[in-house]
Amino acid sequence: MPLYEYACRDCDHQPELLVRPSDPTPACPECGSERLVKLLSVPAAPASQAGGDPSEGPCGSACGCFPPN
Repeated sequence: MPLYEYACRDCDHQPELLVRPSDPTPACPECGSERLVKLLSVPAAPASQAGGDPSEGPCGSACGCFPPN
């Protein structure tokens, strides 16, 4: 089953839920609301498959999210 990220419109909780594609939208585990929105997320890839130098951080050295050596 795929893992999806949702955001609740009522309580702002952002759960990660295992949901089959054929299942209806689940209820929020925090408040029980059915007003969940599926969030878009970027798939993770190991550094060896991402094509970059792992010492540069996830975005490369130019982004500033990883301190220089």
